[in-house]
Amino acid sequence: MILEGKDDPKFYTARFDSIIKDEWKLLSVGGKSKVLELRTTIRKHPKYKNDRAYFFIDRDFDEIETLDDVYITPCYSIENLYCDPITVKRLVEAECGLTKAEIKNRDEIVDFLVAEYKKLQNNFHRNRKIQLLNSVFLYIRKIKNDKKISLDKVLKIETKIIKGTLILQLKKGEIFINQKTLEKPEFRKFIETCAQWKTATENPASLFRGKQEILLLRNYIDTLKHNGHLSDLTTKKYGVEVKIENPAMSNHVLSTTSQYVKTPECLSEFLLKINNQHHYSI
Repeated sequence: MILEGKDDPKFYTARFDSIIKDEWKLLSVGGKSKVLELRTTIRKHPKYKNDRAYFFIDRDFDEIETLDDVYITPCYSIENLYCDPITVKRLVEAECGLTKAEIKNRDEIVDFLVAEYKKLQNNFHRNRKIQLLNSVFLYIRKIKNDKKISLDKVLKIETKIIKGTLILQLKKGEIFINQKTLEKPEFRKFIETCAQWKTATENPASLFRGKQEILLLRNYIDTLKHNGHLSDLTTKKYGVEVKIENPAMSNHVLSTTSQYVKTPECLSEFLLKINNQHHYSI
């Protein structure tokens, strides 16, 4: 199982283990381009071309050929799955002790916490800085045709939640500045006419860049810490102490949240196909 990055096993390991019945191994190679290059090398190799190697990549803003041995996320990246309200609902139930039978209004509390997250997420996606960040990155991928550039060298976002209010700061990197704000007339024309950008803005939770979505989730979890804004607000509103039981959870969000992420149906189908093909061949 060949993955992009060092954090990918935190998501994939349990999914592989639940479906793949035979021994399997993980290899992280450091990026999508390296995954696809390795696939090409293996499939052209006279000795290894038929090996049971499978490749797992993020969709990103790229158009990728559908291949039988390559799994592509249904959203921009794995991180988008972590930020789904379904994940947040499962998280607050388990991590804030809201599965306890003695809490009579626990469903109402959970609904309130998820609704607060959805409001923050909606404000996050509507924010012009987030839209600029994603549109610029899409522009670089499509027009500049640079598949390996780091977004942090172009634009970098910082997020905070202060008393329930989302605060975002955008820092321009050297590439953004050196390209004279990416040739403004050309950039504006691209955004006005690009069908992919229109689709992304209609479904930002799935199609905006996932690493920025994770920043929001981290901030939200922090508001649930002891004396956090949302923790205090919920306690006052419902008379039940509500707080995240693991105060360091936001610092390790990819590890601690992966168990609450709903497995995409397309991933289950891909893994079942691998499993069934192997047993059929035996």
